[in-house]
Amino acid sequence: MTKAVFFDVGNTLVRACPSVAETFARVAAERGHALTVRDVEPHMPALDAYYEAEYLRDGDFWCSHEGSVAIWLEQYRYLCHLTGIAHDAEGMARAVHETYRHAAGWEVFPDAEGCLRTLKRQGYALGVVSNWDAELEGLLRELRLLPYFDVVVSSAAVGHRKPDPVVFDLACEEAGVAPGDAVHVGDRPDADGEGAQRAGLRPVIVDRRDVEDGCPYERILTLTDLPRLL
Repeated sequence: MTKAVFFDVGNTLVRACPSVAETFARVAAERGHALTVRDVEPHMPALDAYYEAEYLRDGDFWCSHEGSVAIWLEQYRYLCHLTGIAHDAEGMARAVHETYRHAAGWEVFPDAEGCLRTLKRQGYALGVVSNWDAELEGLLRELRLLPYFDVVVSSAAVGHRKPDPVVFDLACEEAGVAPGDAVHVGDRPDADGEGAQRAGLRPVIVDRRDVEDGCPYERILTLTDLPRLL
């Protein structure tokens, strides 16, 4: 019987808004660079590929606050090189990162709060298990999501990152539930699905773009479908 539901954060509950391309272009203009969103957007696939390669090579940067901040900064520096403003990489990276430290840089998905309200009303313990820096709880507070959650586990705060089962074990322990009585919802089959399954939780993947046809775990297209699935 399900007693607790844990959620990933990025691309599960929230997304960057304005987009990285939009924020980067705005910051560049403020710093005197002649760049527009149209100049930045063609480089976004390369930026995504850069992150994926770094994550697959060694994702342990998520295990400390310093490492978590460093991977954000490294991505923005790389984008500076791609867009021809490498001479201002350090200042640009720190200015863009500052935007995403606060709620104004994020948007809660339209289906998230309704799902959380429904699950809370139905009596489930709710929590967050996310690869994030140590400021996650403060960001959730700014986004007015924190009151929904009984447990917040960020990888940087506990020194372990998904798919390590330890982060899920810690969440279950704090929530006072057995892993077999918990569900974890996230967008990545590798980190969220594999990690939850290894820890004994039931994995559910939210696939809003319907691109994970081969996903070996239960899959939903919107969080609106989650209460019925449980």
